[in-house]
Amino acid sequence: MANYKWKDSYSYSNSNLKFQMSRTVKQLIILNICVFGITNIFKSIPWFSVFGFVPSLFLSKFMVWQAFTYMFLHAGLLHLVLNMLMLWFFGPEIEAAWGRKNFLFYYFFTGFGAAIFSFIVSFNSSIPIVGASGALFGILVAYAMMFPENIIIVLIFPMKCKHAVVILTVINLLAAVSSVNNGIAYVAHLGGALFGYMYLKNEKIKRHLLGFKFKKINTKWIDKNIRRRELKEKDLNIKVDDVLDKISKHGMKSLTMNERDILNRKSKGNI
Repeated sequence: MANYKWKDSYSYSNSNLKFQMSRTVKQLIILNICVFGITNIFKSIPWFSVFGFVPSLFLSKFMVWQAFTYMFLHAGLLHLVLNMLMLWFFGPEIEAAWGRKNFLFYYFFTGFGAAIFSFIVSFNSSIPIVGASGALFGILVAYAMMFPENIIIVLIFPMKCKHAVVILTVINLLAAVSSVNNGIAYVAHLGGALFGYMYLKNEKIKRHLLGFKFKKINTKWIDKNIRRRELKEKDLNIKVDDVLDKISKHGMKSLTMNERDILNRKSKGNI
């Protein structure tokens, strides 16, 4: 179990944290891959114009679902791979700190914010926006605010996460201003980052949206999982004692497959 120490209302340090794939991140990646496969199999369906985010259709045609569905569409394999790698790298630690419910809320909140920001900036645009990049920029902002000193690689350059976010934001801002046709995609990135930053910095917003102080999320999630693990370990120890008693009376050959599995789980430390 990782040892988290809060620095303030949004930032904490992580010690002895081992990277692993979390359940929600895995499910999001699988869902994105499945949607990518379906859209490439049934290419005759106008996926991007119906389920991508098209600013000019958002309110004029009342296609409000697009502000959420666009996050699961990707323009190509490289687009998908880069976004899913970003989710895989930064998502698990945030989910571990906040828990599944609050991680998902933040993910969709920043993704929705990216779409709304794009609509405000380019409400007449008919170019579909697709991809999870807006939500992932929100995830990156959260990671930088929680683990500002962590070193990450940007292109080939190692740098502190807090510096990397600033550099990536400036790059997207310059690209949005200088791009003639597809600047709206960069605007979506900026929108996700902006909504994530506003969410994490504004205590009133956090209390209103979550119903309790943000700083309590981490402690509550960790305590709940510690209790759950302790109960599982206690239950396993009771079963192991019963199996050992049976071995002492009747020998190893008397054990069922389930009882052998209990011993195997205990020997490997799996609960």
